[in-house]
Amino acid sequence: MVHDEVTTRTPRERRHEENLRRILDAAMQMVERGGLEALSINQLAEAVDYTPGALYRYFGSKDALLSKLVTRVLEDVRLHLDAALALLPAKAPPLARVLVLVHGYRAFARKEPQRFGLLAVTLADPRVLLQKPDDAAPVVLTMMAAMQPLADALDAAALAGHLGEGDVAERTISIFALVQGLLQMSKQARHAPAVLDVERLVIEGTRALLLGWGAKANTHGGVNAAIDHVAALGDLTARLGDAP
Repeated sequence: MVHDEVTTRTPRERRHEENLRRILDAAMQMVERGGLEALSINQLAEAVDYTPGALYRYFGSKDALLSKLVTRVLEDVRLHLDAALALLPAKAPPLARVLVLVHGYRAFARKEPQRFGLLAVTLADPRVLLQKPDDAAPVVLTMMAAMQPLADALDAAALAGHLGEGDVAERTISIFALVQGLLQMSKQARHAPAVLDVERLVIEGTRALLLGWGAKANTHGGVNAAIDHVAALGDLTARLGDAP
């Protein structure tokens, strides 16, 4: 199906997609080097040898460009989560899937600190960075798709009796918010490692949420066993080093 879609694209459509990819690559490099404030339409146009007006054939506004960049980051997140999940044995209990996804997101933040930073700024900045619904909607949809493996793991845990009944969407958001917030403290952790052991806090925070939702600590499918399952995989950051 994918092959058919690619071969049916016209040369003009393929050129457009290639140009779009090149523009996004250049824009992401600008953000990675200088942060969100470095994203300038004029400088981007110069980097890709376009006029500023020509860029607007690909993006209607700077907000639309930012939306595309954040969507790209979220797609990278999903690739990392899928790769982390693939490391678990097929018979691993559902709570182990939850924990390996948490580790997978941690690995993404380590491997791609600039992209993680862009996502963090977009989520945490008190300004509404994407004002128009048409710009914000793709980000929201891609965020939901990126978090789907976590939602599926939590749902499977509840169906297996390893968690009590509860709203899967709320639980997914709660775990993501916990992990995202703690990972954003990594810079401060350098100055207070004894207090801000981010790695430990991420696991203990996730553990506390799961126990609060009815998980058992010391059973075959419980939280402690899930933590041990993931620990046995070793350093996920290194193992996911080749993830796209």
